Amino acid sequence: MKTISFVLTIFLLGVNQIVFAQGQDQTSPTYDYSYTDSTSTNSGGDDSTKESSENGEANTVVGYKRIVLNLDSNTNLITYSGVVEQEESGSDSLYARAKKFGEKLFGKDKSIFELQKYGQKLVMNGSITAYSYANKYNKKSIGKYEFKMTVYIKEGRYKYTITNLVHQGPTPANGKPFRNYFEYYYNSTSNIRGNDIILRYADKEIKDTIAKFQTAMKDPKVVDEDEW
Repeated sequence: MKTISFVLTIFLLGVNQIVFAQGQDQTSPTYDYSYTDSTSTNSGGDDSTKESSENGEANTVVGYKRIVLNLDSNTNLITYSGVVEQEESGSDSLYARAKKFGEKLFGKDKSIFELQKYGQKLVMNGSITAYSYANKYNKKSIGKYEFKMTVYIKEGRYKYTITNLVHQGPTPANGKPFRNYFEYYYNSTSNIRGNDIILRYADKEIKDTIAKFQTAMKDPKVVDEDEW
């Protein structure tokens, strides 16, 4: 009887492992499994549970540390924001620079600008190319990131917010590209690692865009004619 029970236990464990493997989402269009996560510092696998050892030890959870993003307390949307003090800059100049930045990065189509309140506020519907990275020097397009960028302007300071973030995948030969809000990736309980890596890629691109924006908002350097 002990032999039969042991064989039956081994068989059931094998069946459970097969079912668990079949439950993994390996066909999700949100992650290219041929690419590695160059931003992750954790070499562990997905959120999963190790099988109990034969000596009866408790299951051990192998954790995957997900990216932490800012959620606006009012809208509950992922939001990037910041306030920049720039005392030497007038509101008119800041407004002109913000608009020029939007036209350069997003295009001059009138639909880009949702709201234009001269010298006070600018709302832009922008998009940037989405990339996945094999390493620092090897990347490929995985669609685009769309978002709403709002710039609030006062004398000597401005505030920016980026929200309503959406990932639109590449357009297939037949059909429409998928569209996923960042909050879906952030809160999903399936394909955790794949969704998290998309957010890590996006976080890099958005922060690069913010850095470019802040550079564009600075006053041009004035060269002293006596210093040459």
